[in-house]
Amino acid sequence: MRELTQVCGGNAAPVVVGSRLAEAAAARCLSLRGGAAPTSVLLIFDAAVARSAVEPFVKALLSAQPKLVVHRMAVEASERTKVGEEWLRLQRDAVAVGADRGALLIAVGGGVVTDIGGFVAASLLRGIDWAAMPTTLLGMVDAALGGKTGVNVRLGDGRLVKNMCGAFWPPRLVVSDVSLLSTLPVRELRSGLAECVKHALLADATLAECLPAAVADARDAGQAAQSRLVDLVARSAQVKLGIVESDPREDGRRMLLNLGHTFGHAIEGLVPDEMLHGEAVAVGLVAAAAASVEAGLMARGEADAVRAMVEGLGLPTQLPSPLEVDVLLRVAGSDKKRRGGAWTLILPRGGGGAEILRNAEERLLRVGFAAVGAT
Repeated sequence: MRELTQVCGGNAAPVVVGSRLAEAAAARCLSLRGGAAPTSVLLIFDAAVARSAVEPFVKALLSAQPKLVVHRMAVEASERTKVGEEWLRLQRDAVAVGADRGALLIAVGGGVVTDIGGFVAASLLRGIDWAAMPTTLLGMVDAALGGKTGVNVRLGDGRLVKNMCGAFWPPRLVVSDVSLLSTLPVRELRSGLAECVKHALLADATLAECLPAAVADARDAGQAAQSRLVDLVARSAQVKLGIVESDPREDGRRMLLNLGHTFGHAIEGLVPDEMLHGEAVAVGLVAAAAASVEAGLMARGEADAVRAMVEGLGLPTQLPSPLEVDVLLRVAGSDKKRRGGAWTLILPRGGGGAEILRNAEERLLRVGFAAVGAT
């Protein structure tokens, strides 16, 4: 087991990474307020993980605190359902069961669940404590970390604009149990690897060497495989945690974590039913590398190496269906990093790291989108 620390705005919280952590997670959740147990638990979870993650955890909670009231609140975990209407339903349910400021919200699931669950915690009674228990690789290395919570906005034409409403509300605890990855479909596991690629490009190049074995390790209950997964998750998470600590509210350096996301969010907003978030990020990383060559920050061979790394992990490097560049640009125009009508692009640098380009030229986005098959 590895324990990291998440520091957001001066508030520190443990990030525990290990294997078979149901009892340890329950004990940590119940001790967040010292000796004072929560008045109740609001357990927001992905219905698809109930058997493998939720019930053992609830059993451990009730074993430690038999009188604890646990309210189960299932959600359908998809980008189309991570919208204001679902957030409002969860708020109503929490109010209906009498949740007070002593309640603890625990979000169990992938990034959709921790995003929307954290936003419920941020807004219910003007803010209650919450804990994140990510059950996907993407959640463990990215979505559950950093304190960003939120929902998508569905526009009148049906397009989704990613994470446009939300709050910075860090969890008091994050518990990543890598043994839960054994139940994930291979496609979901690979989707999480895209964020690991991003972290390798940003700050830990040797992390890329650990990625090809991750899918096989997730299927292996042996101690050696589980230890490798713990190391992979902890190393990738540490990259994000280090950047977040230096810039908790994304005023500057934290923008680096959006490498690949300006392109990826635009793609995902147009084809949410065809691509998982990590797959869209993977394509976005390839697009960002192409734009970096155009901007003079990376050599062509280095951009080709990014494409090869992504492709070697079984991730897509092209759009799943034909899309026009102008349409993608309109969707990308809603990106949260755009200020005063000017583009902000995060592009990888040759030799490692990334550059924040403020007032970036539109041609860089056009080159990036064209490199992944846009017309």
